[in-house]
Amino acid sequence: MKKLLAIGILCIMVTAVMSGCVSEKEININNSNKITTNMPVSEKNITKILKYAKNMNLIYYDENGNIVNPYNGDKWKYKVFIDATGQKFLLKNKDDPVPSWAKEKLGDNFKVINVPLTRVIVMSSTEIALMEAINDDGSVIGSVKGIMWGKSYKWYFKDINKSLAEGKIIDVGSSSNPNWDKIIEINPQVIFVYPGYDGDKIIAKCKELGITYVADAEYLENDPLGRCEWVKMFAAFYNKEPEAKRYFEKVEDNCLKVINKTKNCPKVTVAWGYNSQWGCYVPENNSYVAKEIMFYCNGDYIFKDLNGTGSAKINYETFAERAKDADVWVVPSSTAWLSTFKEDNPGYETFKAVKNGRVFCESDDYWQLGLLKTDEVIMDLATILHPEAFKGRKTHFFLKYNIENNTATPFIAK
Repeated sequence: MKKLLAIGILCIMVTAVMSGCVSEKEININNSNKITTNMPVSEKNITKILKYAKNMNLIYYDENGNIVNPYNGDKWKYKVFIDATGQKFLLKNKDDPVPSWAKEKLGDNFKVINVPLTRVIVMSSTEIALMEAINDDGSVIGSVKGIMWGKSYKWYFKDINKSLAEGKIIDVGSSSNPNWDKIIEINPQVIFVYPGYDGDKIIAKCKELGITYVADAEYLENDPLGRCEWVKMFAAFYNKEPEAKRYFEKVEDNCLKVINKTKNCPKVTVAWGYNSQWGCYVPENNSYVAKEIMFYCNGDYIFKDLNGTGSAKINYETFAERAKDADVWVVPSSTAWLSTFKEDNPGYETFKAVKNGRVFCESDDYWQLGLLKTDEVIMDLATILHPEAFKGRKTHFFLKYNIENNTATPFIAK
């Protein structure tokens, strides 16, 4: 799990949610300038399919090429998805022909994929998380024949563990060193990949070998519901729109309830971050973490003056100067990576949150299950910030951290 939690230790970088699929090194979010997010001008903002995701390009059509919206109950015939590298995909059922209007709308350079997919390889555990959300009949996870894993972290999805043990899913090596012989043997219809870093190498190799890849940019969203809404991309590839609609509406409804429940609560100041061998990273003010704190949970984030959508590396002295007076301190890591916490964070015992017992860390499964259960993550965060509004609620993803013996336990609001 080293790759997974190393990025968790960097805490709030948008690329962190790619956990399990990127190398353990300092990541520069500016690499995201390689990503394309431009929808065809004539059809931009027409579909109303997406409410929060800003980086996804997905359009549905009827048989005559008119735009429709299955999330409003419309019947669709074709789908067009433009991935994060600008590839255009026409998605259709196997027995349907390529429509006559396809060239007019997509030009000459597009790929046709028959859906639902039945044989894929995935790069990341977070891709698995969103696939799990629509896996009502087992067919979505059943289509996964390979995962870029390399036994480099622990799986918290029982069906993935079982399928790996039974050989139904093949470990095709880590994302930094995939076993291309195994990948070629699987002969996937699609490899789902995150662009940037190791993903760029995978994309280059796919091009060389003629393997179809789909690049998704969920990790670049700066809203937690935007990240979660990428479930609709996977739904498009599996004809699981009804399942995605039910799942996402439930998550959205729970998150909006948190906003309403906390909007009149007294403001609490929140520190998020800590010092480690990788440095001290904090969320910037337009990151999804800062949005969780300030917008969804009515917290007052101590670094709200740092502009950006990712994270900023600051010196520990700057962090400590502000964090020492914060009401709540969230340490964005699990205890497995905090064995030298006291040595790395001098003066921690003088922090207000430490004195008042309001220091929290993340659960071991946060970076895998957290995306799937976005609403529970936000409810947990709201619970530790405003326990008076959630009396009796027990947290899962944010745990009360005992610095002295490096242990963590669920927090029960009183």
